[in-house]
Amino acid sequence: MKKIKILDLENDGLNMAADGQFLYIRSRRTMYKYSLSDMSLMAQNVIFEKDGKARGFSVCDKFVFLTDFCDLYILYKYDLQIAEVIRLGVDLSSDLGAVRFDENKAYICIRNGKMAAMDIAAKAVKKFEISDSSSWDHYVVENRIYTGTVKGELIETSTADMRLVRKIELCKKNIYSVVYCDGMIYTASQDMTIKVVDSKSFETVGVAQKAVKGMAKILGLYKNLLVVADSNQISIWDKQTLQLNDRFEFPTGQFNKGALLHEGRLLGSDFQSIYSMVLE
Repeated sequence: MKKIKILDLENDGLNMAADGQFLYIRSRRTMYKYSLSDMSLMAQNVIFEKDGKARGFSVCDKFVFLTDFCDLYILYKYDLQIAEVIRLGVDLSSDLGAVRFDENKAYICIRNGKMAAMDIAAKAVKKFEISDSSSWDHYVVENRIYTGTVKGELIETSTADMRLVRKIELCKKNIYSVVYCDGMIYTASQDMTIKVVDSKSFETVGVAQKAVKGMAKILGLYKNLLVVADSNQISIWDKQTLQLNDRFEFPTGQFNKGALLHEGRLLGSDFQSIYSMVLE
């Protein structure tokens, strides 16, 4: 496997997402859209008046949902123009976190245990308290949301009424990343573990000790492998046994926000460039 530089882009920490044949990047004040085939620039738009590092975004069928402190920017995916700006939070006690989607709705984390559910077509928002703790990440599958909290709890919420269904304590503090695949929920936590929870029994069925060291991000699954970004390293694990398959240096960006896995291809960033690597 060989790392290839595909783009020069000086930045102070960026976010990336891939969808179909396009790569989306938020760097400083600007959103960019590139063709993944040749990295030609397809669209760009200066969204913000000032630089800011507490930003993130996710993409769905038609839109990019971009968060900045308490504000949600909804951009048209094809040209990155602003469709709408909605203030969902009020102050530091209610700033926005990760955004995830199902077919019709967006689910946006709000500090201190709240989550906003937005009808994407109507842009109608309802807020719910799903926990007494803030969360780092969540994953939506069918009629369930699996959320990892600052308190170290994995909670299951129903999308029908946004009520708590089940919860389990996985660690004492900070579940940083949550991914679902084939009935299993994979998490990475501050206690340096990767854990697997069976979604049917809601019990822990696998643990890899001393597997991560920072705010690790599970990028996803490729074939039978779990791919994890952690402080400019990529580790690859057997998804069933959690045995380490490989570990190597690869740029993952600030707090691992500048790395992703897309169709068997790793994409990563440092403060100067974007890199690509095809997994074998």
